[in-house]
Amino acid sequence: MFERSLTVDVLKVVAAQFIVWHHFSAYGPMSEVMTSAWPQFIEWLYHYARLAVQVFLVVGGFLAAQSVMNKPVTHPLTQIAKRYLRLVPIYVMALVLISVAVAVSRNAIHGSWLPSEPTLLQVLAHGLLLHDLMGFEALASGAWYVAIDFQLYALLMLMCHVLQTTHHKRLSVAVALLCAAAMWQFNRVDELDMWAVYFFGAYGLGVLAAWAKRSAFETRVFWFTALLAVGALWVEYRTRLSLALITAIWLVIKPKGMVRWTPIKRAVHRWSNSAYVLFLTHFGIIVLASALWNLSQMSGPLTALAMTVLAWLCCVVLGLFLHEKIEVPLHHWVSQQSKRLF
Repeated sequence: MFERSLTVDVLKVVAAQFIVWHHFSAYGPMSEVMTSAWPQFIEWLYHYARLAVQVFLVVGGFLAAQSVMNKPVTHPLTQIAKRYLRLVPIYVMALVLISVAVAVSRNAIHGSWLPSEPTLLQVLAHGLLLHDLMGFEALASGAWYVAIDFQLYALLMLMCHVLQTTHHKRLSVAVALLCAAAMWQFNRVDELDMWAVYFFGAYGLGVLAAWAKRSAFETRVFWFTALLAVGALWVEYRTRLSLALITAIWLVIKPKGMVRWTPIKRAVHRWSNSAYVLFLTHFGIIVLASALWNLSQMSGPLTALAMTVLAWLCCVVLGLFLHEKIEVPLHHWVSQQSKRLF
């Protein structure tokens, strides 16, 4: 179990850092300065580092499938509500912190990438994870992912409730069929990128990767779905789907084994646990760093790179601090309250 946990931890840590650096390449005056000096490097970060989201989607499906692998989903709405309460409290707190950072920095930053002053209805839509569906501007760069993750989890729980049986075959085949439909059709329609079905190709591969260890039948289902993924890539090649497929295959073929915990592995585990908070809050650091850059009238690509590295380190430290000091206690408190509710 430790070996598989370490594999997932490393994937989450690496993917999270790529996402942060993608946003550093996309937003702020430091990015503009660095682009003038190293255009190919910044362009690579902008176009390819964001593909790490696919790793999160696969790992998200993998962990969600593991959570229901050995128990029936008899109350799907309860499971969905618990997932909402797991995601949203720290998400709302992050939105508040980012909104404060944007308000403080607005006069120092003049760029279209800065979110507009939020309205009450916009904040409510974010809290309900409906902002994209209702056509509201996102208040932070990672807001869309939280909504999609919740949709995907809800869809999986409903499928488990309706289709799960003692031998699991019907459910696994249904997930594989929806996964194939997403890879062959839904993922090729950009207008669907606010709905779970657009991303279910990657998420479903993660689900099937988790279940592949459960039985020989489900192992065959996974490899058949992987073969369908190769066919979908032949019809229309997508780098994001290739990365999702490679990640899912790695989760299946990586051998399990007991691994002695070392300080480095414990550190990776902590960073992995803080990846969600890092994903939520790093945009606020980008805003504050951009305001500081403009106000101090810094210049030069090396200075911009140094400022970006410093801001990145602040993102990592802040994510770790907020996870351990706020997210974990908040999650425990919400869990205790939800036990009374459910």
